[in-house]
Amino acid sequence: MQIKKIKDAALDATRHIDDVEIAETPRPARQTDEKRGSAHARRDAYANKIRPEAKKAPIVDRRRKRLTTTEIKVPRKQVNMSAVRFGLRSLDILLVCGIIAVGIWNGYIGINNRGIAAPVVAAAFGSIVFIAALFFSNAYRFNAAEKLSSHLKTVLIASFAALGVWLTVALIIRPETFLPDALAKAGLGAIFLLGVLHSFYYFQIRRLHARGALAPTIVMLGATESARRIIEENAKTKELNILAIFDDRMARAPHNIHGVPVVGTVEDLHNWDALPYISRIVVTLPSMASARKQAFVDRVRLLPNRIAFVVDEFETLNHVQQRVSEIAEISLRDVTGSPKSGRHTAIKRLMDIGISATALVIGAPILWGIGLLIRLDSPGPALFKQPRHGFNNRVFDVYKFRSMRNDRQDLKAEQQTVVGDARVTKIGRFIRKTSIDELPQLLNVLKGEMSLVGPRPHAVGMKTEGQESMDLVNEYAHRHKVKPGMTGWAQINGSRGPLHTAEDVAERVRLDVEYIERSNVLWDIYIMLKTLPVLLGDRTNVR
Repeated sequence: MQIKKIKDAALDATRHIDDVEIAETPRPARQTDEKRGSAHARRDAYANKIRPEAKKAPIVDRRRKRLTTTEIKVPRKQVNMSAVRFGLRSLDILLVCGIIAVGIWNGYIGINNRGIAAPVVAAAFGSIVFIAALFFSNAYRFNAAEKLSSHLKTVLIASFAALGVWLTVALIIRPETFLPDALAKAGLGAIFLLGVLHSFYYFQIRRLHARGALAPTIVMLGATESARRIIEENAKTKELNILAIFDDRMARAPHNIHGVPVVGTVEDLHNWDALPYISRIVVTLPSMASARKQAFVDRVRLLPNRIAFVVDEFETLNHVQQRVSEIAEISLRDVTGSPKSGRHTAIKRLMDIGISATALVIGAPILWGIGLLIRLDSPGPALFKQPRHGFNNRVFDVYKFRSMRNDRQDLKAEQQTVVGDARVTKIGRFIRKTSIDELPQLLNVLKGEMSLVGPRPHAVGMKTEGQESMDLVNEYAHRHKVKPGMTGWAQINGSRGPLHTAEDVAERVRLDVEYIERSNVLWDIYIMLKTLPVLLGDRTNVR
């Protein structure tokens, strides 16, 4: 007991000493939050003490991203399908008339002493019946989704029907000169020829369809129900190449509509470098959004591209029973002018090729001599290339004889030619005054970049009164709705050479737009015939 008391007393003494030391030791002042750090910082510091710092995995944005305009593949080389159809019909007419005429001639001449009247009439009527049957059977539609067997079936049914009509009418009208063997052989020959030709046509057009060169390239403004219906119907026939949709309400718009991506706003459309290769811009906003629709149109109507909008009838159209081409005819209205027919396009192109090729061949010695004189007059090449705006604002290099000193050339036309311009050479003054410097543009016509008649192409970045000429007139871009020409309505009406004032630019644009609205093949011929006398009689315009 005595020992236990002694131990308890010693323990109490020790505790008392500890309490005194603790009491005498001054406590540190309480740290503020700034010095100690936030709760998160203290927690992270503590975590780093008890375990090594782990590498933080990068944050991955798993949200689906929209496609951009740079990812849209746009066909750069396109062919006018209407012109192709016109060309194929013309070739069929020529060859069918030829084979029927030969067959009838061999069978009829010398029979019943009828001379050539009977075979000529029979051949003409037979050719008309065959071509009419092919035309009304839509044998020249060549849809992208059509199979060869289906196309040949259409051609053969139409051809045999034409042969039956031909034989029947010949029997009824002129039974005394009716030679069934001659007619039948000629008709079967025409049917065989058409089968071979249309098989060849089919594979060539299929190749162009695969490249996206035939179907019109389309973009839509507005991710709407009308856009969805057009896209769904087009998926069946692929008559249109719908590339993208633009909508200013991107937050509400889906990423795509049946595979056609919604890629940006109208501003993105304006800045798209592939815009010159778009055939038509279709505004698909509903009638209730008239203010928004008008705002869209106002923002894009100054572009050279054809613009159309869906009219109200489309919202109730039974599109399932209509082809896209019919829907387009019924339900779209152009607001910037309708394109020319395939016949006009084909004839104009054939005329361009024929005249330019003939002129280059016949005038080759003269062109070579002019080039030699230019080289002897001043150092530098005889030809030079200058970037200019063409159809739909596409940029191409125009060929010209060099008329200025090689070290003073102005490719952007920032300083337009004036009277006594020191940059112009001696030979240059003559070839500019007579417009001989423009003759190498026959090469541009042959390549399809220009036409013989159309608005003159202006240099990229051309300036008038210190500003870009295209900024001076709102309708300036409309002059690019057709291919530029070597001569045009403006040129034979006095608007030639440089444009020194805004009024000059406005007058040039007015005349060019007037030509575009009224153009036809006969008018082109008239303009070409007027060009030479007008140029030679011009003593006022600086060129």
